[in-house]
Amino acid sequence: MTDLFSNINKMEKLLDVKLKRHELISNNLANVDTPGYKRMDISFEEILMNDLNKRTIPLTTTNDKHIEIKKQLEDIKPKIYRQEDRSFRNDENNVDIDKEMVEMIKNNFSYNIISDQIQTNLKILQTAISEGRK
Repeated sequence: MTDLFSNINKMEKLLDVKLKRHELISNNLANVDTPGYKRMDISFEEILMNDLNKRTIPLTTTNDKHIEIKKQLEDIKPKIYRQEDRSFRNDENNVDIDKEMVEMIKNNFSYNIISDQIQTNLKILQTAISEGRK
């Protein structure tokens, strides 16, 4: 049961990151004609995957004074970065409107998929509660 809530918490954090990515992409599109503007993006999925893929020895805390070794999801922070490399335009702006539109569509699909997964998990929980009453 705790895994269900843990998954929902992870997906909630991903939704927050997807929302922030949408804001950054929208800002990139708004500044497509601003001289010297450099596109911005957010990195979170890579950080999360690296953290999940780390192989650690499972430890058990047998005393309240033991230090919790497991890294919490709250400890994993997204990083907003400015893409300083490459600029194919004379005004040093590196925003490619086609790429930004594709990124926005991918981000939108990803947001919808995660949102659907949260709804599915909550429906499973609701079914378990309603069936448990019978």
